[in-house]
Amino acid sequence: MSSEAPQVCIIGGGPAGLSAALWLHNLGLRVVVLEQAVQAGGMQHLNFLANDWVLGQPGLTGPELAKRFVAHVAEHAAIRLCCGCVPTRIARARHGGFQVGLSDGEMLECAAILLATGTRYRAEETVAQVGGFAACRERFAFGPHTFRDLDRIAGQRVLIIGGGDNAFENARFLLARGCHVTLAVRSALRAQRAMRLAVEAEPGCRILCPARLRDVVTGSGEIIATLATAEGQALVDAYDRVHVLAGYQPNTSFLHECVELECLQSLIFDAAGYLKADAACRTGCPGFYAAGDVCNVAHPCVVTALAAGAQAARSIELDLRTI
Repeated sequence: MSSEAPQVCIIGGGPAGLSAALWLHNLGLRVVVLEQAVQAGGMQHLNFLANDWVLGQPGLTGPELAKRFVAHVAEHAAIRLCCGCVPTRIARARHGGFQVGLSDGEMLECAAILLATGTRYRAEETVAQVGGFAACRERFAFGPHTFRDLDRIAGQRVLIIGGGDNAFENARFLLARGCHVTLAVRSALRAQRAMRLAVEAEPGCRILCPARLRDVVTGSGEIIATLATAEGQALVDAYDRVHVLAGYQPNTSFLHECVELECLQSLIFDAAGYLKADAACRTGCPGFYAAGDVCNVAHPCVVTALAAGAQAARSIELDLRTI
């Protein structure tokens, strides 16, 4: 038995990955975190509003939370955090662990891998087929960017594409600033009940469900949008901005390019590309774990990501005790 503690490779430096790194370090394992972006913290860097859902951290924005998470991990010099780094090859090693090839040519030997790459918001690809979009691009905002500088657009006419929590939360903030809001929902309403009722009660809001954005044109400093309804109607109205909140998709596609076939065939993905893992964060591939939004379809958020990172670390430590 080697006297050196096993090394765990965490792919993704968001809340789940950083939480797992801290726990693994405290559990006596060596840790390396690979983060594709130039700074760790994940999607929290795009959460521009105060997050009042994190216990004990009232009033902090996403970037402020991310700064605290990274600083806490950085206190432990033994945790190796590699930003601007992506895996190019993941394969079984002879000893039963993994070999992870990096974009800079380095090869890591690790006993386990934790995938914590999170999700990314759906953006221009969701409206690329809308007639006239390319010419009106500057009047569109996508995902988290629809929450930036809200005071600057007070009183404007805003068309929101989406029917989930984020779309209704965006509507709530805009309505509070005197905006006139139209929500175009492509299918069913998915927002939580309390938020939906609060928005529906506002006189400055109109909800169209189902409705689809068909085409847009610019004119006289505004955007003219045509919405197609289920009844075949074409509703034409003028807006100042279009906010697209069309949900998120998991960052798992790269696995199909870098994971060797034997391991890849053991991983199970759902129809949307989320990696399936059990309650202990174990996947179908022994030694390969997943935590956070990349495998959490039911309730992805910073709180569940932090908890999942801790759970994954505990499972990894238990599984590696015999090494």
